[in-house]
Amino acid sequence: MQKNINLDMLPEKARSELFDFYEFLTTKYGKKLTDVEKNKKIFLESVRDHSFKLPVGYKFNREEIYEKR
Repeated sequence: MQKNINLDMLPEKARSELFDFYEFLTTKYGKKLTDVEKNKKIFLESVRDHSFKLPVGYKFNREEIYEKR
């Protein structure tokens, strides 16, 4: 059985709690992760935690970066 869950309607704190509960259930009932899978999961969580959104209309100016001051 597969069902879809719409997380967009939940506030961020509720999404975080749901994610924590999901991790608990997968730990309790799911298959054990290999070291490679654990490392991948840790890496992807780190990327998610350090990601941010750029402002709308943001343009990267390469020349400005290499400009001498």
